[in-house]
Order: sequence, then C-alpha cells, then structure tokens
Amino acid sequence: MFRRATILVLACASTFSALAQTSRIFITTLNCNAFFGGGETKMQLGQPQTAKDYWRKAENLAGLWPTNAPLLVGLQEIGGVREAVYLSQFAAARYHHSFQPVFAETKDTFTGEAVGVVMDLDQGWHIAGKPGRVPELDSDLSKHLVVRLTNNFSALEICIVHLRRPIGKYGKLQQQDQDQALKKWADGRLAKNPHANIIILGDFNEAKAPGEADASLAALVPPAGTMRDSFSLAGGTFHTHANGKAYDRILISDALAAGGAGWKFENVFVQKHTHGKGAEKYWFTDHFPVTAVFTLTPKK
Repeated sequence: MFRRATILVLACASTFSALAQTSRIFITTLNCNAFFGGGETKMQLGQPQTAKDYWRKAENLAGLWPTNAPLLVGLQEIGGVREAVYLSQFAAARYHHSFQPVFAETKDTFTGEAVGVVMDLDQGWHIAGKPGRVPELDSDLSKHLVVRLTNNFSALEICIVHLRRPIGKYGKLQQQDQDQALKKWADGRLAKNPHANIIILGDFNEAKAPGEADASLAALVPPAGTMRDSFSLAGGTFHTHANGKAYDRILISDALAAGGAGWKFENVFVQKHTHGKGAEKYWFTDHFPVTAVFTLTPKK
C-alpha cells in the first residue's frame, strides 16, 4: 500500500470554482471493498489482480455514486493516495466537474487499508486548513480523516472513519473504544461551538439496526452522545450491505438536524445495487453508497 508520513492533498486547497453555490448538497460514503493493486499485500482480500481489473473496478465504483454530483465522497478500503486520485478522475469524467482527492496515512497494520475523500470543487466550497488525522482520534482509530470545508457563509467539519469489526477476543471492546473516542472528539468540537455543522460518516461495522440501545454506535447518539444518526432521523429500514446489515452510517450534529447554521438535513438514501455478491463483488463492492442530503437555510 502507499504509505506516506505526511498528509497528501493533490491540487491547491485554496483553489475552487467560481460557479454559483448550490442550495442543496449531497454527502456520500462508500466502502470500496479492497480497492487497491493485487500485489500490494500478501493477503487476498478480493482486490483487483490485474491493471485491467483495477481500472474496471475504479470506473464501476464511481458509477455507483448518486446521479447528482456529491460535494464529498468518503472512501473506505482504499489502498492509498493513488486510489483517491483515480476515483477523483473518474468522478470528474462522470459529472463534468473538478474533483480534488484527499488522503491521509493509515495506521492499519493488519490490512494496510486506508480512508480518503474526493471533493467537488465546482460547488463553491474549499478545504480550510490541513486535512488529516487528529490527535484526539490517533491512538484509537487507525483509519480516520478529518476535512473542514468552508464557503462564503458556512462551514462543515467531516470525519471519515472505518471502524474495526467486533470479532476476536477483544474486537468488540476495541470497537467500543473507537466509538467512545469519536464521542469524545465530537463532544469536544461541539463544546467549543454548539452550532457547528459536524458529520461523522463511514463504515462503522455496526451490525445492530439503527436506534438499538445495545449497539456500539449508541455511545455517539442520544441519550449518551451528541450526534444524530441520519437513518433514525429519516425513519424506516435501511440496509447498506449485500448481507442486509446497516454497517455504513452518516451521523450529524444537532445544528445540521435543525438547520441552525446554514444547512439542514433533508433526507438520507441508500443506493442498492445487484453487484455485491458472488463474482460481481470483485468488480464492484458489497457495500451500497449512502448519501445524506442537506438544504440551504438562513442562519438563525
């Protein structure tokens, strides 16, 4: 896998399109299911084995995203900066917008997989500061990335995560520790600014259904936590994986739920596909893209 000691942001973070800002934004997350080169690890995780397979999978992954160009797509199970770059190129070709890839070094020593981002530069937003790992999460979350976005009147702080599976002797406890670390980080950010627009998204490996009190994720949402599960806000039944589980979530702060700081949660949707089982999983992923939609609101 690609390993870098520094955060890599490809393209100038201060450069963004002068196109009119939209009144609705889409934020998407997708676990890409072992999207990296076949020779980069001795482990067989279902990764593409040839260059031709690799490019086919990259195009297929970008093709799963929403019809409307997302402002940001959080990526899990990528190998490194190369995958973020190539997915940004396929996104640019699909949506005819300029996309910026963002990647931070993983600390996953088992699979070496990482998380990343592709961001649409043509929606009037730019990256503020330096995206990357944060000290509050560094020891507990081997795979995370925090990106802060701003436009002319508002801001978003987005944390992309891939939590461990609750398997093995200490797996469940370690997953709970990761959720507690995220709770502490979110609580700290909101203590400084109760009206902050904060999003935590990614693959939480949460096998419990949204709203279940004994879920590891329950530490982050009321009554224990300060974030809101978009699935619980929307209501209904959600499946984000070919096996019927809702591993992938988008959590939002109260400001986004209520529309108190420029943007208000409108809806969340899962784009199911039929390529997540058998041989087709090799060419696609067994996860489904999850997208939260936010609408522009006057500041209170």
